[in-house]
Amino acid sequence: MIKFLKISLRKLTYRLAVLVGGKNYLKRKILNEEERQLVKLQDLDYLRNNNFNSSYLQDTGWINSAIKKEIVDRDNSPLPWMTYPFINFLEPRLMRSFKIFEYGSGNSTKFFSSKVGYIYSVEHDRAWFEKIKNNLGENVELRHEELIYGGAYSQKALTIKEKFDIIIVDGRDRVNCCKNSLEALNDQGVVVLDNSNRPNYKPAIEFFTDNGFKKIDFTGMSPKSPQLSQTTLFYRETNCLNV
Repeated sequence: MIKFLKISLRKLTYRLAVLVGGKNYLKRKILNEEERQLVKLQDLDYLRNNNFNSSYLQDTGWINSAIKKEIVDRDNSPLPWMTYPFINFLEPRLMRSFKIFEYGSGNSTKFFSSKVGYIYSVEHDRAWFEKIKNNLGENVELRHEELIYGGAYSQKALTIKEKFDIIIVDGRDRVNCCKNSLEALNDQGVVVLDNSNRPNYKPAIEFFTDNGFKKIDFTGMSPKSPQLSQTTLFYRETNCLNV
């Protein structure tokens, strides 16, 4: 209760500070040092006008991604919108023989299609689907599926007559997508759940651990966002990534 009151009081203080003195007052008087740095990382002028030299933000392409508002590395090549620690872990383990199923499409689809043999991606957003469908590799099969929670979208992996090496859950209705992924994996298959630190995805984590999967959490920054996030890999003892 005390913790809740402290959080509520802090939120109220923020709002009052903005009303009374504006954003500059908020930055100067309310935010602690860590929060001030996060505010700076959302200021495009600050990013453009500072020389970060060889830093984590520069080397990963985070600066470039934040300025361009695109999910890319420092050389403008597409990246998945997942944590950098996970991308660094996964990339050298990808093989041309792999088949991937992906809930949610975009630059991640381009990234994975350049490194594996086949990727099937399902997208719920019709406008986004129309925008990207003609700009993907020949080894990509992209399909639109209307989003109905617990419906055909989350069950899509089960309807494909394939067994996948990797299933990536980074779209909507993620708990149901995870639950429907198990039977679509091959014997060495793994599942990737992005933003796994969100409390509402806890049932998905429990589902995999209850079914004998181990997990590794990769916590860190992701392209474009200054906030910490988490990507989780679920795997069995024998797996395609040799974990």
